[in-house]
Amino acid sequence: MKLLALLALLTQAFPAHAGEVDMNTQTCQDWLDATEDEQDLMSAWLRGYASGRTSSGLYDVNGSRADSTRLRSYCQHHPSTGLLTASGQGKH
Repeated sequence: MKLLALLALLTQAFPAHAGEVDMNTQTCQDWLDATEDEQDLMSAWLRGYASGRTSSGLYDVNGSRADSTRLRSYCQHHPSTGLLTASGQGKH
């Protein structure tokens, strides 16, 4: 059910006419300028991307919130950094 809720949120937040977003070119500033819903969706995408790279199928809700907090803090100090790079910072 949680997956269905996430899919519903994705379809509502990014209407069909929104097109594609190239996450390779997104910067911290792009993420900071996005709406809260868009930030949540990009954060979920980033977690899925990282999970795919490590072959992990686990989804940690509290970890997601912590990741978004870390990402916001990092991006505020490094607005021109690529979002994929920034999402890997501060996880030690």
